[in-house]
Amino acid sequence: MKQRIMHVLMLVGILLLVFIIYKIGLKEIWFNISQISVLNFLILVFLRIMYWLLRTICWKTVLDSYEKHTILNLFKARMAGHSVSQLTPTAMVGSEATRIYMAGCSSRKVSFASVIIDKTIEFLVVVFFTIIGVAMVLYRISLPVKLKTIFIIGVLVATFLVLFFVAKQKNGLFGWIINILAKLRIKPKFLNKFKKQIIETDVHISSFYKKNRSDFFKTFLLYALLIMLWATEIHLGLIYIGINNVTFIDSFLITILGNLAFVFPLIPGSLGIYEATYIGLFAIFGMSAGAALTLVLIRRLIALLLAGFGLLGFIRSPDK
Repeated sequence: MKQRIMHVLMLVGILLLVFIIYKIGLKEIWFNISQISVLNFLILVFLRIMYWLLRTICWKTVLDSYEKHTILNLFKARMAGHSVSQLTPTAMVGSEATRIYMAGCSSRKVSFASVIIDKTIEFLVVVFFTIIGVAMVLYRISLPVKLKTIFIIGVLVATFLVLFFVAKQKNGLFGWIINILAKLRIKPKFLNKFKKQIIETDVHISSFYKKNRSDFFKTFLLYALLIMLWATEIHLGLIYIGINNVTFIDSFLITILGNLAFVFPLIPGSLGIYEATYIGLFAIFGMSAGAALTLVLIRRLIALLLAGFGLLGFIRSPDK
């Protein structure tokens, strides 16, 4: 049943993407793509590699508070996870599961805890910048009241959820979930079987927040730097397809608000959703749907190239 649901979601994404391409037209899309030189494309590929390397450094900062790992090993795990998210229907769920498995930690509990904390800090940074981005959009652009309301409510809900889960992680998130399910008389076999391991994972997560505040803030700042690198990548991509009147602030806002596409974590690469989100954002900033789709298609091409590269991470030497 789960596989069928994922396949249906993937099909919906593909159909949405095909519809968007049909409405815009291949001629306009090809014209925009032809504006990009080989050198410009290689620069975008380089920036994307730097993006993934910086994400790996963020994860390493968290994981090193438990045990030391080489940046190369974690980078391989990161890229392997990226490959799974891009090339299989498991999307983000499969990506995180892959790096938990391939991190090479002394314990799966440590690996799982590090990924949970890393992802939480990433969400915290995204929410922080989204608050700034929404405030800037509301100040700079006149929007319909309904759209303003959606932006504000979305930010408030996201902020509450992230802060809530951080607070729960400090005191045992999974133990709290188990207790809630018990009160509701829901006792999944999985939780009962691995209850001890789950509680031990809670201890690892809680200890990080209590004993490694400097690593928490360091990771937070690294993810903030990642956002700026991402915005730079978007800005150059826009310039390369011929949009010369765009400001870096516009690119920053598009980058931040574009994260709305990832509220659908079960669709591989947010297929179709990502394109629709960018088209809507480009309309707000007075840019064409063709430019939005072209930028996303280029980014998808780079993502697929790196997904192919990430498959190398599954190759292990004979002695292992």
